[in-house]
Amino acid sequence: MLSTWPGPMVRYQIFEEGSCDGIAANAKVRRTKKTILIVGEGPTEKAFLQHIKQLYITREMDIAVKVECGSGGAPRCVVERAVRLKGSRSYDKCFVLIDADLPFEPDSELEKRMRRKPCIEMLKATPCIEGLFLAILKYPKFSQTKTSSYLCKRMFEEYLSQYKKIDKRSYEKIFPREILDERHTDISELDAILKAMEL
Repeated sequence: MLSTWPGPMVRYQIFEEGSCDGIAANAKVRRTKKTILIVGEGPTEKAFLQHIKQLYITREMDIAVKVECGSGGAPRCVVERAVRLKGSRSYDKCFVLIDADLPFEPDSELEKRMRRKPCIEMLKATPCIEGLFLAILKYPKFSQTKTSSYLCKRMFEEYLSQYKKIDKRSYEKIFPREILDERHTDISELDAILKAMEL
């Protein structure tokens, strides 16, 4: 609609209600998402974490989870990789998932780097990630604290081969959401992983 003001002819453009300077009122407002970095010890941990992310995280949620992994081996190597990754971009939270069977004793310099915001928080699987898997599956007569990592890996081969463990699609059948929802209340290590993703 055009309007004129008394006096010298001046033309004003009056926009319809709901618009702003000619920009559509229904333009989407971009929300800032909380960003979370989780670094698994190796490709098996990464595949499992990606499976959880795929099950629970949606585009509509106000969080974004990035899953990475180290090359296995000593926990220190995994933590150092997490330190480098968290410095490459801005994350709100940072976690490392490692096996509990190997000791982790960082020196003062690494501790200082871990404490820089966002500080690195540790998640553990006892005695290893396969031990956590077996606990979730209620493997008969299995004890996370009494079974060695070697035996855990051998026992879990009944479910997935070494090759299939590193493919996130392999976990869809053995770890559907219903099982994870049920078991996390009894397994603190699984619950900690879900809480790290703010689930």
